[in-house]
Amino acid sequence: MDDEYSKFMPNKLAYHVVPGADFQCKLAHQNSRKLSTIDEQDYEQANRRGMRNQVLATCAVLLLSAGCGMPIGFSAVLLPQLSDGNTTEIPIDVDTGSWIASVHSLATPFGSLLSGPLADYLGRRKTLLVSVIPLFLGWSTLATAKSVKIMIFARFLCGFATGILGGPGQVYIAETAEPNLRSLLIGAPYVAYSCGILLVYSLGSIMYWRNVAWCANVLPFLAVVSIYCIPETPSWLLRNGHEKKALQALTFLRGSEISAQKEVNDMKQRLDKERDTTKTNENIFRLCCQRVAIKPLVIVIVFSLLQMFSGTFIVIFYAIDIVSEFGADFDSKQAAIWTAAVRVVCCMIFCAILIFVRRRRIMILSGIGSGVFCLALSGFMYARMGHPKMSYDLLVAGGCLLGYIVFNTALMVMPGIMIGELFPARIRGRTAGGVFASMNVALFIFAKGFPALQSLLKMRGVFLVFGFSSFLLTIFMCLFQPETKGRSLEHIEDYFNGNNWLWFRRDRGYKTVKLLPLQPLKENAAESA
Repeated sequence: MDDEYSKFMPNKLAYHVVPGADFQCKLAHQNSRKLSTIDEQDYEQANRRGMRNQVLATCAVLLLSAGCGMPIGFSAVLLPQLSDGNTTEIPIDVDTGSWIASVHSLATPFGSLLSGPLADYLGRRKTLLVSVIPLFLGWSTLATAKSVKIMIFARFLCGFATGILGGPGQVYIAETAEPNLRSLLIGAPYVAYSCGILLVYSLGSIMYWRNVAWCANVLPFLAVVSIYCIPETPSWLLRNGHEKKALQALTFLRGSEISAQKEVNDMKQRLDKERDTTKTNENIFRLCCQRVAIKPLVIVIVFSLLQMFSGTFIVIFYAIDIVSEFGADFDSKQAAIWTAAVRVVCCMIFCAILIFVRRRRIMILSGIGSGVFCLALSGFMYARMGHPKMSYDLLVAGGCLLGYIVFNTALMVMPGIMIGELFPARIRGRTAGGVFASMNVALFIFAKGFPALQSLLKMRGVFLVFGFSSFLLTIFMCLFQPETKGRSLEHIEDYFNGNNWLWFRRDRGYKTVKLLPLQPLKENAAESA
């Protein structure tokens, strides 16, 4: 019967036990959790790799920044040695010394104006390499100079190189760093500048100025080797039609090709939208007059002017002369080295603070602190005017000066951070160069006129000006500076595209944005499971 039945039903029904719905859900949950754990581990490993690569790329830029920081402080080493009565190799007077000190700032705007077109045409990375050429020539010419004219020309070349570096260096770090890491890295060039100043002060205390000039070529050489090994910024590559290279560069910087591809897609969408709304024949001046560009331009330029009048760079240029003004019997060179060391430590601490504290809060506290210490120092000098020098004069004046340096360091770092964060992407390279140029023109005028200002107002009046400028800067930042900590560059650009100038009239939705980089990956892992 079975054989007959099999002719009609050849496939026997096979029965097997099917797990219940509860068991299936439990099994799916376990698989999902395993897959999610694996994805999280892969993400964390890729994230660490990407952070390491971003830090390495930034360090390559920092080597060059430190090399360009050395000529900033070199005048404080050069002028006392040339003014020393024991040497008559290249005699100088007060006017000649002011030219040697300030010509660096006069040359920087020319390099800054050139750096914008170079950064947009050659790329940020190649522009950094180009800046090394005049720096090498400047130091070598300075080391072999036989006259004041040759020395001023050599200082001009070093300032020109610093101008080329400034804008592209900040833009490179801003365009390669993630928002959560950008807070730390974008302030690092000013740590490097301060390290270069400290290094040249230290070398100048033990070496002749010509030997210092020769030693200054070491850092640019190391920078060339390092910058040659890092990629171009993905933003520039994508804007210039190199999508494959942009993906490769972003994969190196993020540590994961999946994250890099997602970021490239977002950048492409934003770029396409930008090109649809921008006329092809618009020049840089018309672009800068748009609402999204004119607001950050005004903020950065006004902040930079007030920062200069708060004495940030004047204290660097004339450190030994300012310390000698206290009239005490001590080694002014060692004192200048200590002030530079304090500035380096403060820059490092400030960059670490940037990770945890909001930008606006830092600038407000720094402006108030700088103003208080400047007014305290000025008031003490006025109170002691006409009295014989006492032992506590040095302690009080030195403490006020160090307090000023501690708080003012944040103001020195902020313009570079603002240039890297506030400007819209399509004009970031050219605008950064132009702003650095205008900043250094103003700095040249101020540095050149400082000896005359000092003779007119005396040092007590100079610090009075520094104090009031610091308070004006604080008020301006309270009104106009937006909060950029934890915000993407695209989000900051959207803020300036709004209808508001004053910070307290902003769209309150800007305040609620938070970065949760791990959340989407967990959700995707669960969905794929």
